[in-house]
Amino acid sequence: MKKKLIAVLMIAVLTLSLAACQGKDDSKDTSKKEKTEDSSDKKAAPKKEQKTVEITLPASLVGDSEATLDEEAKAAGVTEVTKNEDGSVTLKMTEEAHQNLLNEIKTGIDESIQEILQDKENYPSFDSITYNDEVTEFDVNVDASVYGGLESFVVIALYVEGNMYQSLNAVPEDQLKTIVNFKNKDTGEVIESGDSTAMDDSALSEYADRKRINF
Repeated sequence: MKKKLIAVLMIAVLTLSLAACQGKDDSKDTSKKEKTEDSSDKKAAPKKEQKTVEITLPASLVGDSEATLDEEAKAAGVTEVTKNEDGSVTLKMTEEAHQNLLNEIKTGIDESIQEILQDKENYPSFDSITYNDEVTEFDVNVDASVYGGLESFVVIALYVEGNMYQSLNAVPEDQLKTIVNFKNKDTGEVIESGDSTAMDDSALSEYADRKRINF
């Protein structure tokens, strides 16, 4: 009975919608001319000039990819690329391009996480990997009964991903810090934890160069 009532109501709504459309069609010819005349009197609103965002990527995250950095960055909406003496790179872009870039970085992080979780040969204990919105902390939930060995080396990849996002989000180089916690998936207990500040810059730079910065 309830389903029948819903069906009747939907038919009634559809009938009213069609009637309204018909009414609009009847008045279309008379109103079209008026709208055309009104629109001709209105001047096109000037486009608002977007604010510029300036960020600097430290040398440890740029790696040796500078050769194609200009082309890739500008294709992503970056308006100016400046290579600094210390090896860092300063980027200027619109707020819209900046937000799009941050979204792309998070998409790349999600894809990297899926690749890690699917690699059961190297990471058999990994159950899930989550991170906070600022990408400053990752939780790797593992099966504690089989966790160990070289699995913890995945932190290098997560350190680079986290530091890259933070850097593109205008966090100063001396404040970049990505924490990785390995947790028991059943109890939530932290088995071990580390952060990117303990890593040598050369190790991060080497991985960043292999990973490449995808704008």
